[in-house]
Amino acid sequence: MLELQPGARAYLTEIKALSTDEDGKERFVGLTTTESIWYHDYVRASFSGTADRAAVSEAKYLALHDKHEEMRRTVLAGDSLMRAENV
Repeated sequence: MLELQPGARAYLTEIKALSTDEDGKERFVGLTTTESIWYHDYVRASFSGTADRAAVSEAKYLALHDKHEEMRRTVLAGDSLMRAENV
């Protein structure tokens, strides 16, 4: 489960970064729940200066980040098209 502060959750929701899985668990768009937990934990550890900076961990983070951002941009583009059609 993602442990997000209310302000962080509101921001991530606004930028279309969050969704839920089939069990209702919160996750990052484009990532599985397991990937989301790893990604979130890594980002938190990075901000606190305790992240594992081994090449394997960095590569995993970058791959997940790219996967997430690609899907997030797809969601944003879809929202933009829907707004344009409703005008």
